[in-house]
Amino acid sequence: MKLRQWQSRCIDQAVLQLSPQSPHFFCQATPAAGKTRMAAGLALALLKAGRIDLVICFAPSRQIVAGIQSTFADVLGRRLDGAIGAVGATYTYQAMPFLDASFWQLLDQYRVLAVFVEIHHCAGGDPVISNRWGQEILQRVQDRATYTLALSGTPWRSDERCIALARYSDPHGTLVCDYSYGLEAAVRDGACRSPRIVLLDNQQVRLELQESQARETKEFGSVGCLLRESPVTYEDLLHHEDIMVRLLNLALKKLTEVRSHVADAGGLVVATDVEHAHLIASYLARMGRTA
Repeated sequence: MKLRQWQSRCIDQAVLQLSPQSPHFFCQATPAAGKTRMAAGLALALLKAGRIDLVICFAPSRQIVAGIQSTFADVLGRRLDGAIGAVGATYTYQAMPFLDASFWQLLDQYRVLAVFVEIHHCAGGDPVISNRWGQEILQRVQDRATYTLALSGTPWRSDERCIALARYSDPHGTLVCDYSYGLEAAVRDGACRSPRIVLLDNQQVRLELQESQARETKEFGSVGCLLRESPVTYEDLLHHEDIMVRLLNLALKKLTEVRSHVADAGGLVVATDVEHAHLIASYLARMGRTA
């Protein structure tokens, strides 16, 4: 697969910049821009140049780990599953504290490129305020890996702590990225699409309340008024069958329109938890759709 221009530029810059004196590279690229494929392309370039022996990747979930293994195998032509014959392995951040000493010795025995996906999950910079994952990186990887590649689509933390392997303009300053690729550029290049958010409301909400023996009907001019002026909660609305079916039907209608010119377009429904996701899937199944 041909690399996008930003991926090629980032790889070229990293190949030139990475050295024993500058072993860490931080890439910020907007979500869905293709960071994993860029990382695989960089690994391929370093392997071909004889600068590394192994690649080890860390990511925040098993789903992302599976995607990394698939992408790297496609680009490198070699597995990244840790089995015999593989060029490396991929692990979740959760697994880091449970890897034994023999694993970490690989960083001393081989020239290793360590890749950290969504590095903002790892708070670092100060061992005292680092989180568990950040501490593992600082103590076991930072000064031992031949090179590190840190990737993030959202390079900040809500708790305002520093990100592991990141540099800042001053102790409380701006994150310094070695390569940045923002949403505006990604939309301009066609790598991403401009997000369009549509708010749906109802100006004739009727709520029936049962008080003792009497039934009372109240009307509200919007969903916001309903939530402010009645005992109904947002969670109640998310689990209301009529509302969910109505919203899903609107979404399916729009998806059908999009598929008239983008045949493989897909839909995404965001649920509050696993139980809610299964409930939504059951509604879609009744509509003859798979999820």
